[in-house]
Amino acid sequence: MRMYLAALAMIVMASTGASPTAAQINTEKMRAFDVDGFATTLGGDFLIESGNSDLFEIGLSTRFDYRRDRHYTFLAGQLRYGEEGNATFKNRAFSHLRYNYELTPWLIGESFTQLQQDGFKLLQLRVLVGGGVRFRYVETDRIGVFQGTTMMFEHENLNATEVIGHPARQSIARWSNYLNVRIRLSDETSFVSTVYVQPRLDAFGDIRVLHDASLAVAITRHLTFSTTLNLYYDSRPPDNVEDLDLELRNGLQVRF
Repeated sequence: MRMYLAALAMIVMASTGASPTAAQINTEKMRAFDVDGFATTLGGDFLIESGNSDLFEIGLSTRFDYRRDRHYTFLAGQLRYGEEGNATFKNRAFSHLRYNYELTPWLIGESFTQLQQDGFKLLQLRVLVGGGVRFRYVETDRIGVFQGTTMMFEHENLNATEVIGHPARQSIARWSNYLNVRIRLSDETSFVSTVYVQPRLDAFGDIRVLHDASLAVAITRHLTFSTTLNLYYDSRPPDNVEDLDLELRNGLQVRF
């Protein structure tokens, strides 16, 4: 398994000319504002430790964007897997498809669907389908401020043999809200911050919050270094799953 994943990582890096990083599950960060036509982004990173601890971790990501006139669509996918001492410590994947249509210069309609899996949150499958509107408050070469509000249907399938204090399967509706701020600090450096708040419609105390902040520095036209802080909170997780996750990650991304 390790040899197979290592070989896969090397193939990705050979095809892109770098070892980029997989992004967090923040679909706002996956939007490409400067795309006209079709664009593709591939990413990957891996970590190998040997000696006092044997550890292997790999992350892969891909994204396809298409923009024409008032239409914008992107498809993003990510995979992260890790082993330590022949035991899996990370196993998650997701894909996200979103379509935007510009109704006015400040109002955008959007629809989306998403598939997600995370073995260490006992999540075998989560399916999201939703739609709503996106507001463009400010968008210049240096700063952008956007807000979105959507209704979404969510179906969850958890590991029934391990889940405690939570339904193994449920289908519910949530109200998803986000605020996205983008700042170009210089021609080479940019900062992006996004906060998502997603309460359950029939039980507002059941709420999920995601805060993602990323600083990116362009090394060349096609190669970018980034550092990302990701915070995820679930007010009502299964009893054997922590309600708060915090992750800090550095890496590279290549675009062509």
